[in-house]
Amino acid sequence: MVSPDLLLVTCVYEKADGPRAAKDLYVGPYFARLRRYVDRQAKPWFILSGEHGLIQPEEWLAPYDRALPDTPAWYQEAWGLWVTTRLSLLAGDLAGRVVEIHASRHYVDQVAPHLAAAGATVRVPLAGVPWDDHLDWYDEYERRQSAYD
Repeated sequence: MVSPDLLLVTCVYEKADGPRAAKDLYVGPYFARLRRYVDRQAKPWFILSGEHGLIQPEEWLAPYDRALPDTPAWYQEAWGLWVTTRLSLLAGDLAGRVVEIHASRHYVDQVAPHLAAAGATVRVPLAGVPWDDHLDWYDEYERRQSAYD
């Protein structure tokens, strides 16, 4: 399988109690596994946020409560284009690049068509994996990778 060029990970509801770099704002077991996964990939990564669109890991944010599924349809539609436009500004031309997304179907459905229209190949490794099994998927990935270390 071709290694991704860029990784997009979901924000989570659990957040630290004050402003900090986005990579440290999101807390909890799910985001911890996402962080370990993207760190192993050693590729540029970004966070998908219903409130802020696309976030660089080092950007400072205050805690917030907006989730994309809780927003109106017009916002969600604009959000997908906003995320893709910002990604191309931060990472360059998306044509021919593999973008791997680790987020719920709701986030994927809003951004994937825009990424594909920009020429990116979109990969969603956990597509079809029930949400309750995601933590197990990351744990198994980590076990397999540790065997190669």
